Amino acid sequence: MIKRVLSYLGWAVGGLVALVLVAALIIGNRLYASLPQTRGTIELAGLEAEASIVRDTHGVPHIFAQSDHDGFYAMGVAHAQDRLWQMEITRRALRGRLAEILGEPGLDTDIFFRTMGLGDAADTAVENLPADVQGALEAYAAGVNAVMAAPGFVPPPEFQILMFDPEPWQPADTVVVYKAIALDLFGNAFQEPRMAELVARLGEQRAAEFIGRYPDDAPRSLTMADIGIEATPLPPVDEPAPVMGPEDTGRDGSNNWVLSGSRTTSGLPILANDPHLGLAAPAIWYLARLTTPDGSVVGATLPGTPFVTLGRTDEIAWGFTNTGPDVGDLHAVTEADVTGQREEHIRVRFSEDVIIQRRETATGPVLDPKHFDYPVPEGSDFFALQWMLDEPDDATTGVGLHIIEADGWDDFVNAIRGFVAPQQSMVFADRDGDIGFYAPARIPVRDADGNWVSTIPFEDLPHTLNPDRGFVATANNKIVPDNYPHYLTSEWYGVSRIRRIYDGINAQPVHDLDSLQALQVDTVNDTALRLLPVLLEAEPRTEAGQAALALLADWDADMAVDRAEPLIYSAWMRQLSRDIYGDELDDLFSSWHGDRRIFMMDVLTGDLGHWCDNVAVARTVTCRDLTGPALDQAMASAIEAYGQDFTSWRWGDVHYARHAHRPFSDFPVLSDWFTIETPVPGDGSTVNVAHYSYRTPGYDVFHGASYRALYDMADPDTSRFMITTGQSGNVMSRHYDDLAPLWGRGEYIEIPTGWTLETRPEGVSVLTLQPGSQ
Repeated sequence: MIKRVLSYLGWAVGGLVALVLVAALIIGNRLYASLPQTRGTIELAGLEAEASIVRDTHGVPHIFAQSDHDGFYAMGVAHAQDRLWQMEITRRALRGRLAEILGEPGLDTDIFFRTMGLGDAADTAVENLPADVQGALEAYAAGVNAVMAAPGFVPPPEFQILMFDPEPWQPADTVVVYKAIALDLFGNAFQEPRMAELVARLGEQRAAEFIGRYPDDAPRSLTMADIGIEATPLPPVDEPAPVMGPEDTGRDGSNNWVLSGSRTTSGLPILANDPHLGLAAPAIWYLARLTTPDGSVVGATLPGTPFVTLGRTDEIAWGFTNTGPDVGDLHAVTEADVTGQREEHIRVRFSEDVIIQRRETATGPVLDPKHFDYPVPEGSDFFALQWMLDEPDDATTGVGLHIIEADGWDDFVNAIRGFVAPQQSMVFADRDGDIGFYAPARIPVRDADGNWVSTIPFEDLPHTLNPDRGFVATANNKIVPDNYPHYLTSEWYGVSRIRRIYDGINAQPVHDLDSLQALQVDTVNDTALRLLPVLLEAEPRTEAGQAALALLADWDADMAVDRAEPLIYSAWMRQLSRDIYGDELDDLFSSWHGDRRIFMMDVLTGDLGHWCDNVAVARTVTCRDLTGPALDQAMASAIEAYGQDFTSWRWGDVHYARHAHRPFSDFPVLSDWFTIETPVPGDGSTVNVAHYSYRTPGYDVFHGASYRALYDMADPDTSRFMITTGQSGNVMSRHYDDLAPLWGRGEYIEIPTGWTLETRPEGVSVLTLQPGSQ
């Protein structure tokens, strides 16, 4: 009897295992079926003539089309094939529709974005775009939708796991994607209540010391002569006290520079660009080439948009960094200031729907205290937001189309006139030898009471053409001289990066692609170079602390992956910062703890040494009293975490980029499958930026160079490119993460535009798009 039961049990278990295996095979086949067709021929409705998508060995599409319409259509096809989930999750987030697919975990995000109203703003803005831009968006949307409507279409794994289907793409959804980037690079308005809390704790003087200002000796990208203002009778504009200050603790940023032919070996310009954004899987950017009878354009595209955002054509190259202007304010208002309201109905999967009241004032949306935990001043009921992201005539979306049509500087300047937000510090180069800079945007001019009364005229915005020194470089640093007559912001940052970039450019009379690539991936810590002479005077008492100090004495401040010193230095600075300002901030410390390099420099080498004094200790404590014990404590903690033999520690073993997937990096089991990790050098201060947080254990990198490019106008086909993860957003694809190791090592690929469909290189895949019936 027992044997019979065991026999039946064995059959049952075996049958269950078989069912699981069969189910796994079915699911696996279904997931693999979501990989796109990249060879052969496909008929698609809405295409005007035959087009081709030729993917190289890295999965980069080279699109050949007979018209702009078909080129943008084919770009929509490529994006839909490789990045459909990224497009879907972005538009759902910005439109406040995540809870429909994620349930309650998406609700807070939905409430935020329904309040902001960016989806509605996009719907309005798209109707006001020029006809040529609307036509490009419509062609692109038709390409996206043709992929989803094609026979046998299987959506990417995320749709299958969450069990819902993608909706048709609309031209307004493209505007939403641009709004997403603008929001990501938005200014300091949401930090203003937090700053008020800090001032209440420390007092205005101490708070100002802690926040800091852009250093007097740090580079300004432009001079008054560059801007065309030789002298001004007006005094420098008064800048409000900064809210975030010059610290670069993971803020979105970028580097770019352009050298004229007088500074290059070829005699023609070279332009470099690497925008810094939060790391994600898939990569934020998607590399692509588009060739039509009018010429070629190649570079970084944003999935969900038809244009090359950063890149080069046959004639020009351009690159952006975030200027970070003050284009948002929170106004303390009362119920009497409300001018309108409506219900927002939020569908919540697996739960009851939620209804919120969205209220407006004359300046913008009300931040309901039920959902926005900001301390409201006495006499007010809530804050209302004023910003530039909801302008009904926002033409930023069309700038990408007009840039790729430009042949030179004048065309480029005309192309960017419609740029509203976010303000970007744009560098420019062309094959005629010109280099230039412009920072376009709609920047408010405020009266004495803080009311917005006008905007800075486009012609008065910072710009220059062919400066005498032969280069322009920016890194979110202060781009204007101190006596520039308009207020842009007081939140300039990127100090360590811009210092290192200026040093690198000025280190030799002329440069080539190799020397500028080395500068773009430079991992020498400028802050460490400046602090080490003081830190090496520390007097640690433990054997580990003393040995670590001896190791740092011979260190060149290179945050290399194969060195122990970067980990020792980073652990020391993290502990030292806690010891220096933890007592003053008390319960606010955790929210302000970060790699505050400018502040630490001023404390340890400048005139803020009084911060080392501990308010809880009767005797006076000096900075030298803190440095030795801080190193001892840092080494003790690090040894516990990483082992006794600290000479065998390696920065790359603990400092690795974590490219998080939305939302599956937060899901058990799925996280290991969808998250991409790779060791990286550098830290938050290096040109090759790699930010980690002081607020969480370890050194996981969450923010870095989302795209790297070097454009040589003497030989454009030798230009170099790299993104963070891979071209595909489909986890089943070999191109999901194949570029991550190259990116981590500071390597690049080339995307030449010199070959044609007929002369294509070996090893590529060719997908021919044929016009199909409607």
